[in-house]
Amino acid sequence: MASQSMKCLTLTATALLLCGTAQPVLAQGMDLGTLVLDTFEDGNTEVTAEDTNPGTATGTKVPVRLTEVPQAVAVLGRDEIEAFGANRASEALRYTAGVQTDVFGDDNDYDWLQIRGFAADQTGTYIDNAQNLSFAFGSFYIDPYTLQRIEVLRGASSALYGGSNPGGLVNYVSKRPGGHVGEVTLGANDAGAGWIEFDRGEDLAEGRAWRLTGRLEAGDKYDDLNEGIRGTLAPSFKFTTQGGTEITFLGNFHRASEKHNGSTFLPYFGTVEKTDEFGYIDPDANFSDGDWDSYERKQATVSAIAEHEFANGFTFTGIGRLGYADLEESYYYPYGYAGFATEPQDDQGTLALIPFHHETLTKTAQFDARYYGSVVAGGATHDLLFGMDARRYVIDEIQQSGSGSNTVVNPTEPGDTPVLGTPYEDGISTQNQIGIYVQDQIRFGGGFIGTLNLRRDWVRTERSGTGAFDRDDAETSGRAALAYEFANGVTPYLIYSTFFNPIIVAPADGITEPESGDQWEVGVKWAPEGGRFHLAAAAFQIDRNNYQTGTYPNYDQLGEVRSTGVEIEGGYAFDNGFSLRGQATWTDLEIREDSNEDLVGKSPTLTPDFQAALAGTYDFGNGLSLGAGLRYTGESYANADNSRKVDDFLLVDMTAAYEFGDGYEARLGVTNVGDKRHVTGCKDLYVCSYGSGREISVAVTKQF
Repeated sequence: MASQSMKCLTLTATALLLCGTAQPVLAQGMDLGTLVLDTFEDGNTEVTAEDTNPGTATGTKVPVRLTEVPQAVAVLGRDEIEAFGANRASEALRYTAGVQTDVFGDDNDYDWLQIRGFAADQTGTYIDNAQNLSFAFGSFYIDPYTLQRIEVLRGASSALYGGSNPGGLVNYVSKRPGGHVGEVTLGANDAGAGWIEFDRGEDLAEGRAWRLTGRLEAGDKYDDLNEGIRGTLAPSFKFTTQGGTEITFLGNFHRASEKHNGSTFLPYFGTVEKTDEFGYIDPDANFSDGDWDSYERKQATVSAIAEHEFANGFTFTGIGRLGYADLEESYYYPYGYAGFATEPQDDQGTLALIPFHHETLTKTAQFDARYYGSVVAGGATHDLLFGMDARRYVIDEIQQSGSGSNTVVNPTEPGDTPVLGTPYEDGISTQNQIGIYVQDQIRFGGGFIGTLNLRRDWVRTERSGTGAFDRDDAETSGRAALAYEFANGVTPYLIYSTFFNPIIVAPADGITEPESGDQWEVGVKWAPEGGRFHLAAAAFQIDRNNYQTGTYPNYDQLGEVRSTGVEIEGGYAFDNGFSLRGQATWTDLEIREDSNEDLVGKSPTLTPDFQAALAGTYDFGNGLSLGAGLRYTGESYANADNSRKVDDFLLVDMTAAYEFGDGYEARLGVTNVGDKRHVTGCKDLYVCSYGSGREISVAVTKQF
């Protein structure tokens, strides 16, 4: 493996030297170095409804306009993150095409996400374009207040990002230092929680700047027994060396001491379907033990980002990050009714409870270095990218469980500290991945843009302790796309890409090789220069092989799952103060091959067949603005044989803001205005999840 890596590094270095001697140009008249430092990758960049074609580095790893990425991409700025008072990063994506949020309902501690029907929360999340990998409980919490933008790249993207989710990825862009920033916010919600937020930063002399962002929240949650405190502190500093290299340091420190929510892991009968014995399970009920239940998280990440423009017009940018997360949890969760039955066995609705405890320590180290610029050759402009990234992920975990019971009709705390069995999971898993990649975005013929990507990855996964194993994998990924930019802002495109996803699970648990597959996508983007609207549509087909399914310890790898669909999204900023954005998504998942022939032709659970959302805001011009949103989620299947379904639902959100003057602003957010009881999805007949009920938040911000 080492000798192969050295050969590839030598080839890459040779290519860089050749590019350094080629004739540099400025593609499309744009200064690439300026764009990187001041426009696209700077976390201070504001994205508003008027930005119909914002810049992004997600999808190309170089600064381009949104319409120049030959793939479906969405960019959300602070206005959209804050629109309805998102308390989790994933909640800000509720109005984004192709993205399914709240997959497992109202989980306070984790961002469950699916993109194009495939889970994206573990291998499909990135921070500042570097993977935020998680496995089992080895994850890093992301506070949305520390983010300046959220960018969603839909579709297979291993040609740039290595092992990742085939449905797409979410890139969280951190707030960065640069310019004057000053605000303090006090907020509260109707559950009984309150918080304080602050964001302060200034430019210093000689290219230096600092910023300090933080948030502290404490109080009750929306379901019974649930309470706690959490806080995040994100300091940052940047400076420019005498040689012209800009270096930015980003820190993020998070601490949480809380309880668990009780609205998930509930049976199908009693949530989706009404029972004869007691009707429905109360969405606010919590069947854990308030004395024993606990959630303790300590985590820290430190990142360094370097950017330098060379005299030949090429730019180097790189990010390195170290991460540490210590998570310990104890809680009861239901697993059906008495005797682990799917339906009630008595009038009280006695639930079978599983007391669960784990201790998980996660350590990560990674970097991604890129060298890019433009040359003219063969009558075309070549925007070239050469990159290398590496990641080390280590998870040390212990998991153990027991048994217990509680009733739906009169839920009481299960009692004393439960007796837990011998740990069934006790070991250390390590995954090392190194990849090299190249990209050539070719501009020719007065409007054509061809994009070619090639990447090679080497992955070593090993585990000591329970289920010990080691496995070496090597994969090549590619992407080829062709687009044409018309003068009126219309850009149609066609893309083919491949992917792979190395899995940490042991062969003893049914996983023996990486997932792999490919995607076709055809789409069009319309964003006229100087216009007030943007519109994008895409149709896709993803074939996913060696697909992981099941739960511990009965994992399996399906032969093939196909995801096909259509996405439409857009926005319009009228000149009278009214802005509108919306999306519609059709997704069809089909099992194409399986060891169980009865499942061939069926659809996996948890994925709705249709989603749509529409949000509008009106600015009256006197400091007052009002907004409202509609979110519709169609039916999904609740079990493997597709004999049971989860009902569709429509939710209404509202928001209002008023600027008092002298830097003061008050904001009101109400989600699920009608307090509609709804189930977001079922993994099977044992695991169904309630979505959030009505949540009301108020906040007052002082800008200074």
